[in-house]
Amino acid sequence: MGAPARHVVGAARAGSLWYVVVPVATFGLLTFVPFVHAAVRLGRPVLWLATAGFAAVAVALVVVSGQPDSAVPAVVQGVVFVAALGSMVGGAAVLSRLRREVYGIAPPVDPAVRRVLDARARRAESRGLVATDPLMARELGIGRPDLDGHYDDGGLVDVGSAPAETIAEVCDLTIEQAVAIVAVRDSVIAVEDLFAYVDLPVSAWDRIRDRAVLIR
Repeated sequence: MGAPARHVVGAARAGSLWYVVVPVATFGLLTFVPFVHAAVRLGRPVLWLATAGFAAVAVALVVVSGQPDSAVPAVVQGVVFVAALGSMVGGAAVLSRLRREVYGIAPPVDPAVRRVLDARARRAESRGLVATDPLMARELGIGRPDLDGHYDDGGLVDVGSAPAETIAEVCDLTIEQAVAIVAVRDSVIAVEDLFAYVDLPVSAWDRIRDRAVLIR
């Protein structure tokens, strides 16, 4: 994500903090206000129902607070207090999620997950080059990590030209299985053909499909 994009996301996060601040700062009294905003922005009927519920709690809190303690039974005071506390805590919890939708804030992605997703995207891009321009794919060294090329293909291996040791490492196979692939690779026209020519464990098929390419 570039600096301008990070600035926009950061501004959106800062600008949406009032969604959480209002319920806490007003002890649930004005929780209905950000719900009105969210209901208008997202157009969901359930948010209008939630708005009505939080507004009812606010009215009850104002009415009870305006009465002498002796005029309001302790049970009623307790119920209103619990409702206000729920409006503050529960409302803030719900609004913390709603603000992401209203302001278009993507939830944070774990760095490990991000690396996997980025690698998948690189593999998809590289497969596109293999399909449309195999000559360029070979020049870039796609599927040949053993050649120490500078192009990041996301972790692919060309089963049509890479040595058995590299195929075994990338596809998580035994060296014997990789050698068997090398022995038949001139006879196949697609990665899927390997499953018919070589006795490979089914548990390895998805890994091979994900990492192997065949550049002709």
